[in-house]
Amino acid sequence: MIAIAVFGSSVALGLPMAVVFASHAQSRAAVAACEAVARQPEAAGHVWRFLMLTLVLIESLVIYALVAFFVLQGLLARMIVR
Repeated sequence: MIAIAVFGSSVALGLPMAVVFASHAQSRAAVAACEAVARQPEAAGHVWRFLMLTLVLIESLVIYALVAFFVLQGLLARMIVR
């Protein structure tokens, strides 16, 4: 029973932690992009492309964490029913 409680708490904390770390990473990427454009305004187009690529990759990791959260939540529900 303790294993189910530990597994349940790790499932419940996993997604919020992923969201917090991803939002922090996205804000740091945006700050770095703004600083880069401020230093070299002529490179704004290249910085914008790399910023979008970075944000898409970070967001895809959050989506994978969300999918894993739902899968693990389903496994937890099966463990409790037994």
